[in-house]
This record gives sequence, structure tokens and C-alpha cells, in this order.
Amino acid sequence: MGNLIKINMYAESKQKNGTILDLKRLEANIATYNIWLENNHREDKIETYEEFLQII
Repeated sequence: MGNLIKINMYAESKQKNGTILDLKRLEANIATYNIWLENNHREDKIETYEEFLQII
């Protein structure tokens, strides 16, 4: 899944909470997500990223 999709999904999740999008935090979020994928043996799919966003 491309980073553009991840950025949009992250921005939408933050917009619901009324918080401002921080790009450094977004980069850290994507890096953490990639590690989480490896540790949990998951595929990089939209559904998986949605689940990850709910966890953090």
C-alpha cells in the first residue's frame, strides 16, 4: 500500500479528533506501522492499517 494512502487515512483519523496533522509524527507512525507489520506477520493492506490506527 502506498504512503499517500497512509497519509490520507492518518489525516482523516486525526481530523475526526480535531487535532492538527504533524508530519514528523506521521513519519514515525508509518515507521512504527512497518515494524508492527513485520512483528505480526501481516500484509500491508488498507484493512490492516485501519486496524493499526485504532490500536495506537
